[in-house]
Amino acid sequence: MAVSTSAKSTCSPTCPFLDSGCYATSGPLNLHWLKVSSGERGSNFAAFLESLKALPNGSAFRHNQAGDLPHNAGKISETFIRKMIVAVKHLRAYTYTHHSLKVGENLSLIRKANRAGFTINVSCESEAQVDDAIAHNLPAVMVAKSTESRTTWHTEGGNVVIVCPAQRSDTVTCNDCMLCHKRGKKVAIAFLAHGTSKRKAESHLS
Repeated sequence: MAVSTSAKSTCSPTCPFLDSGCYATSGPLNLHWLKVSSGERGSNFAAFLESLKALPNGSAFRHNQAGDLPHNAGKISETFIRKMIVAVKHLRAYTYTHHSLKVGENLSLIRKANRAGFTINVSCESEAQVDDAIAHNLPAVMVAKSTESRTTWHTEGGNVVIVCPAQRSDTVTCNDCMLCHKRGKKVAIAFLAHGTSKRKAESHLS
């Protein structure tokens, strides 16, 4: 599966895991992320868009194994969303965002991307946040404690939460699953806290 990494400057100022439990701040991914963030690795936006357009039709693409959507003080870039929609229209493309739905045009931009086939999952830390995102007709994902033993459950709002199949099995990959790209409207995906900072991550859950 094709994946991308964005500079740390794209991270949402409202992300609770920013420098406090983010899974991407350890191991080889962190080393790569630091080089992308410093400009030592990576390409400009125009070249990145062309590389996406060159991917085979129907390919799976995960945007941002680390990083978030470009923004200005928490306001997502409309230009970025508009150009990404065009670049990934032939792909099964998805990503996640911690940007607040209450800031600027974030809500409408995320809706626009999802309607166009570029799935932007709203990242949550509680079931209440999941219910709110789904009530806004947006796909939601959430972080759950590493000790969570359930594989599926319902929120108070009646939405279904499914623990990431790739985390539950050594044989299932993201490319096999693709639930983060397309699933039922009332279904959220839970990711068990992981990495060396998982205890810090769990401290932000409610």
